[in-house]
Amino acid sequence: MNKRLDFHAERFGLTIVDPADFGVEIHPHGRGQRICFTNGETITDKTLKARIKKLVLPPAWRDVKICVEENGHIQATGRDEKGRLQYRYHDDWVNVRNAVKTERLLRFGRALPKLRKRIARDLKRQGTDRRGTAAVAARLIDVAAMRPGHEKYAKDGGRGVASLRRENLKIAKKRAVLRFVGKSNKAHVIEIAEPALVRSLDRMRRERGAKRLFRFREKGATAAKDLTATLLNEYLRDSSGKKVSAKDFRTFHGSAEALRFLLEEVTPEKADTAPKRKRAVAKAMKSVSELLRNTPTVARASYVHPEIVAAFEEERLPADLMKGRVREGLTRVETGLMRFLEEAATQ
Repeated sequence: MNKRLDFHAERFGLTIVDPADFGVEIHPHGRGQRICFTNGETITDKTLKARIKKLVLPPAWRDVKICVEENGHIQATGRDEKGRLQYRYHDDWVNVRNAVKTERLLRFGRALPKLRKRIARDLKRQGTDRRGTAAVAARLIDVAAMRPGHEKYAKDGGRGVASLRRENLKIAKKRAVLRFVGKSNKAHVIEIAEPALVRSLDRMRRERGAKRLFRFREKGATAAKDLTATLLNEYLRDSSGKKVSAKDFRTFHGSAEALRFLLEEVTPEKADTAPKRKRAVAKAMKSVSELLRNTPTVARASYVHPEIVAAFEEERLPADLMKGRVREGLTRVETGLMRFLEEAATQ
């Protein structure tokens, strides 16, 4: 288990537990259920039975196992109708996960100015070695919020930055146009206008004898190698000096866009009731999904810090987050996001 999860679990009074050690089972019994210990002994403890009842587990679950500890981070497991293992977490587990997400985004945001400087410096080298190639890929992820391009998706035809092919890139009117099929077989068209990045992409496109766009040749080597998402993440960690990854760019940009939309696109009259605020959140998630090229559901679940939505819905999202001095190496919106995260980390 992640050390930070352990730390925050303790903060919120939870104990990290292993479902393999759960000591209580629920079995169908006539028209009802029988709750017993794993040794078959029937449970008569009213407090434990009342807690299990409050979990409101789906009746269709089978092979149900219950955590004896009231503060276990997982309270129950069971298999649904399709045989998939499901988990029921403690109500406070969401607070633990959110605290870890806050820390990770803060770490990335604090490392981002230094990382961007390093990427810009490596881009100027115009090298075709691993560092120069990774810098181009990293800048593309930052500018276009693209997926890193893991090989497991490329095998199914889904492309990300590292797995792009030369045929996916066209240069026209000083712009780079990427056309490719991404994860879940979804077609994408992305235009890049940043001059230095366009020139770097064009240089790589002109390399002959390879299918992949991002390839590098180390000093003294005769054969070129493909840049992988793993190597790209290594470059990001080495360049920032922190444990960051390509996905952090997407989460940071997604959270920043959600914050921007809720603060700038939603007028007071569109947020003066709870139903209106929920509709505003739905529109914000649509905007994030368009930026990240996924669905609003995926955007909200994986790429927007949940505390941003909670703060907006509960009318406690500060209106002045994006006002004032813009921090070096960050945009106005990113500065606002950092202020929000810093405040959230103190809660």
